[in-house]
Amino acid sequence: MNEIDSALQDIAHLRDRLAASSRFQGFAPGLVALTGCFAAALGLWQQARQDENLLAWMLLAAVCALLIGIEAVGRARKAHRSMADRMLASTLSRFLPVATAGAILGVVVLVRVPEFAGALPGIWQLLMGIGIFAMLSGLPRLMTIAGAFYFVSGTISLLLSGGEAPSTAWLMAVPFLIGQLLVAAILHLASREPHHG
Repeated sequence: MNEIDSALQDIAHLRDRLAASSRFQGFAPGLVALTGCFAAALGLWQQARQDENLLAWMLLAAVCALLIGIEAVGRARKAHRSMADRMLASTLSRFLPVATAGAILGVVVLVRVPEFAGALPGIWQLLMGIGIFAMLSGLPRLMTIAGAFYFVSGTISLLLSGGEAPSTAWLMAVPFLIGQLLVAAILHLASREPHHG
């Protein structure tokens, strides 16, 4: 390897480190808030129909992730320009394992041990908290509040999931409505601050 190749590798390494330590500006507060409203709407719909189907929540999560992802790509390209791909890869590499674990867990529980499905809302909320904390270096510091909220709501949902538990519609809708609105509010506040990267 000659000196030019070595210098190019060093520059690429520095750009990767910069992307990993910069605030990611690809999340749209309005769209994140809308995902919370979608959770409330699905919860109300399921409550009205006395429907406990958690597969609908997995589908909603996939749709919301797709919407947020598409928006994030466009916003990142505008905000981060030449660093956009690195910023997107850095953010995705932190959250994707958590999201994948939640999807696998949901499918396995619903297919193989549906008697434990009542615990899924709490587990999914805990995983959301873990995902937020995993991405924290690229998010506003106040996002620790949202991560902590999901840990608390997940714990409460798990404690309520046995016996005379509220319906899974409420165990999903209320925490995700509040949590996503909280995330959106933090993103909105952060967007008004001066930032670099």
